[in-house]
Amino acid sequence: MRVKYRYYTSNLLVIWLFIFIYRTHHYYVKFLSEQAQLVLLLLASTYTVGGFFYYRHAAKPTPSHAYEAIAAISRWLGQSQIYLSKFPYDKNIQLPTITKQEKTALLFLLVKIIYLPMMTNFFLANLNSARYHLTPFITGQYNADIQSLHLLIFPLLIDLIFLVDSGLYATGYALEAARCNNLVKSVEPTVLGWAVTLACYPPFNGFVNTYALWYSLDIPLFKNLWLTILAEIVMILCYAVYVWGSISLGWKCSNLTNRGIVMTGAFAYVRHPAYIAKNLAWWIAMLPIASVPAILTMSFWSFIYFLRAITEERHLLQDPDYQEYCKKVPYRFIPYVY
Repeated sequence: MRVKYRYYTSNLLVIWLFIFIYRTHHYYVKFLSEQAQLVLLLLASTYTVGGFFYYRHAAKPTPSHAYEAIAAISRWLGQSQIYLSKFPYDKNIQLPTITKQEKTALLFLLVKIIYLPMMTNFFLANLNSARYHLTPFITGQYNADIQSLHLLIFPLLIDLIFLVDSGLYATGYALEAARCNNLVKSVEPTVLGWAVTLACYPPFNGFVNTYALWYSLDIPLFKNLWLTILAEIVMILCYAVYVWGSISLGWKCSNLTNRGIVMTGAFAYVRHPAYIAKNLAWWIAMLPIASVPAILTMSFWSFIYFLRAITEERHLLQDPDYQEYCKKVPYRFIPYVY
């Protein structure tokens, strides 16, 4: 019985530490909206109450990631103290180590602390933007012409696509349960894998953009309206494939982790449908201002996503299920081509 409550109290300690960081650190105070801060606070409060009843009635709960992480840090610090006290006099003393399971727990907590507030913030921003673009249709203050398609429908569809995507990822980071079939099996173990992934998200992408400026537009504004409409339609199709990948992952949505191999939906055709679809949409949006610097910059970001795909595959290939998946779906980005 006491062990169950150790899991629970460990979770509480980590959760409320996260909340403290989000509400006091200058980056999160500036980055997170008031809505996002409130949602994160409500999630923590809900778990504080619900988690108590869960662990009280759970027969044999597995050790939580928070418990494993705290135990690993505590043991590592103790071993380090012993090591430093005996080194270099005792030649047989071993360096402090952590197990693979403990490393997974520590890395997943790091993934969670980075991505949960980010995706929560993105979800609420997309929700507010969708409401804004939906208002003219609710109030009837729009014209049924091609200009409305360009100014209202395209932004609304983009909002809805990314609303679904960010909602699935926020849920994936917040929820891990056997019933959802999304338990974490492993976390990206390499510095390169983490670096190229974090480079695509704030605040790290802002730092990279100071050296590789971002030229892709939210709306591809060509001089010809019909060409703009055509580009927007193609972009919507690309983003539809992108969100199809997220929907295919379902509760397993999560960066840098293996939560079980998905072989259906968009992943039945290529191994990285979201990456190729998103990059193609960005290239289309960049065309109206195409220049040598713009092309070089987009090439750089496409290469970053290529490295993300490569590092992900290197990580996931440790899983026999992914090895079988690669045999069934040999194409990384384009069906029957590459």
